[in-house]
Amino acid sequence: MRRLIVLLVLTLTLTLAAANAALSEPEPTIADGEQKAAAGDLEGATKIYERITQIQPDSYEAFAHLGGTQLLSQEYGEAVKSFQRAISLGDEGARSFLGMGMAYLHMGAFGPARAAFVEARGRGTANATEVDGIIAWIDTRQPGNQTFTP
Repeated sequence: MRRLIVLLVLTLTLTLAAANAALSEPEPTIADGEQKAAAGDLEGATKIYERITQIQPDSYEAFAHLGGTQLLSQEYGEAVKSFQRAISLGDEGARSFLGMGMAYLHMGAFGPARAAFVEARGRGTANATEVDGIIAWIDTRQPGNQTFTP
């Protein structure tokens, strides 16, 4: 009888473990988010990147991608925060500064936008001519004029 109980408990444990493994979804990846974004599902991509930042809070890649989808979704304040986090975690390239500059620009914050674009240019952006043009445009703005017109 005791052997039967042990056998039943073991069988039940193994069955539950297998069912749990089958029900659990794999953790999302940056590639999953990129796939959603490429298909135009910015909300889905944002959710994936948010989940990755929860699982991997030290991933500057996840924060940079999250900032990108937030920027495209016109969530400019949140995008700035995500790009700042990516930079603080070690994103050494120009992309987070470019994204942050665009978010600030859309918010009408020309000073921080200019600073972000200057930093991006200093980090070796591949779009130096375009960045120089944006900086020049910001420099032509009248003090106090906070409207965005390309």
